[in-house]
Amino acid sequence: MRDIIGVIKSFVEQRATGVLTSTAMPRVDILKVSAPTQLAPEIYQPLVSLILQGEKRLVIGSEVLRYTAGHTFISSVDVPVIGEIVQASATLPYLAVRLTFDRSVVADVLRDAQGLADIPDARSFCVSQASEDLMDAWLRMLRLMERNDEIAFMAPLLEREILFRLLRGPQGAVLRQVAGIDSRFSRIRKALDWIKANYATALRVADLADLANMSPSSFHRSFKASTGMSPLQYQKHLRLYEARSRLFAERGDVAGVALAVGYESLSQFTREYARMFGDPPARDVRSLKK
Repeated sequence: MRDIIGVIKSFVEQRATGVLTSTAMPRVDILKVSAPTQLAPEIYQPLVSLILQGEKRLVIGSEVLRYTAGHTFISSVDVPVIGEIVQASATLPYLAVRLTFDRSVVADVLRDAQGLADIPDARSFCVSQASEDLMDAWLRMLRLMERNDEIAFMAPLLEREILFRLLRGPQGAVLRQVAGIDSRFSRIRKALDWIKANYATALRVADLADLANMSPSSFHRSFKASTGMSPLQYQKHLRLYEARSRLFAERGDVAGVALAVGYESLSQFTREYARMFGDPPARDVRSLKK
């Protein structure tokens, strides 16, 4: 297995042109970081990534994930994360490849796949060791970078193979959530979609439970089991991440941004912002813009 990781790693390192390199294959990107780095908090879209070299640390809610070469990270919903590249250098950079999911493609693969046993409910993200078959599919996908005339035909087929290999592995339950096969998770997704669309609006867990057609206690338990955080924590992450993005673009208008993302109290906004990002808003933005 180490041999195939080495082949993919060498291929990727030669073609990485910066921290993020987009490829001609739909939704496939290469990542390269040459020093330990505290990454900006962000919202991960549903995706799968394969680590080829180095080490990464992710904080999602109260859970900490660490993964290294040969590991795959997968998420089925928009997940607020705080990340850090733990191991990386100029000579041994952090390297990874990722595929952002197209829900319709995942659903098609699920409909066509045969012989897949039912999989129990799972959290909406996890880290697992990649199988050799999965890495082989990744390698053939990446080699299309040398065969532009084959991309239109072969990339969709290889994407389906990557998804199929994921479905047959320990991350299959998470991938099924992307397509809405898990009925319980489909109800949680309705609540997630509402929070994302209305993050600046005060929410009541009871109202979200009604939307999901679940009792408040069952909804709260299922939501936290799926996302790693409570509905209110999820909303707070969305608010503060959006606030940070706006402050970077609208420097100086802290009060206006706080109000825009749903905070009525500037002091509460400042306190929660500093708790999440380490500095109060104005100081944080100054450091980011240096």
